[in-house]
Amino acid sequence: MSQNEIQMYKELLELLEQRFEKEEIDKESYRELKERYTKKLDEAREERKLLKDAPQIKVSGAQTLTKETVTIAGSAKLSGGKVMRNIRIAGSGNISGDIECNALKCAGSVKSQGSIIAHGEVKCSGSFKSEGFLHGDENASFNGSAKIGDELVIQGKLSASGSFKTEGNTQAKQGVSISGSSHIYGSILSQNTVTIGGKSSIEKDIVCENLIVEGRRTVFESWFFRKQKKLVRVYGNIIAQNEIDIQDIEVEKDVKGRVIKLGPNTMIFGTVYYVEDLFLSDGVKLEKEPVKIELQDLRL
Repeated sequence: MSQNEIQMYKELLELLEQRFEKEEIDKESYRELKERYTKKLDEAREERKLLKDAPQIKVSGAQTLTKETVTIAGSAKLSGGKVMRNIRIAGSGNISGDIECNALKCAGSVKSQGSIIAHGEVKCSGSFKSEGFLHGDENASFNGSAKIGDELVIQGKLSASGSFKTEGNTQAKQGVSISGSSHIYGSILSQNTVTIGGKSSIEKDIVCENLIVEGRRTVFESWFFRKQKKLVRVYGNIIAQNEIDIQDIEVEKDVKGRVIKLGPNTMIFGTVYYVEDLFLSDGVKLEKEPVKIELQDLRL
């Protein structure tokens, strides 16, 4: 609706009042017409506000805009800003600056030249890149290639399969599940379980409730690749408030947990601190003697 249409309904209502005052229209017709014109005026104002608040979008393909959702199919450029709707992109999307939205769902290729704040779920398959941070209030899942130029902080669970990279910390309150190839330039932080499968490099610490590093899980794999490089490398510390179950890993600093299980092809250069139990498989190499500690000592 344009501003001219809003003005038209205003004038129709004024004219209706004048006709009713001059008794040119009966009361029943007056009420019916007033209700109709008022509704149309409210709809016109709401739609104008919707269009005003919407991001600037250039689309080569199809675009649908509602109160709840911006849906794009094809190739699109978005200006960024506050878009308090769900954004759905199927194809190619380029966001020119910082953006705040509800859910963000994409299939294809999406690139943001700024940071992203999402108040709903973030779910992307294909290629995803944000040059700034990614903050989310719910879960985030990536299937394909994903790169975050700063920190990733979400309140839900992070799931990533394929190629995954963050330049800062990766923090997911409800847990982390990474498989494929990943590189975390900061720390992994979670109040729940962190599971790492495939090849991964963590430049700082892992702090979580439970840690599982899947490695080469079968006996054949463990034996056949026993002289190969470790799949996972942690350059900082590992601290879990509950259980640590890891293999095919190299840790530069300390490992601390309530119960610790060290599987084949594991190398710890720091000290292993455990509260209750420590299990060592064949092929584990420790630079220092393990130390039993109290539960309150499980901290950085």
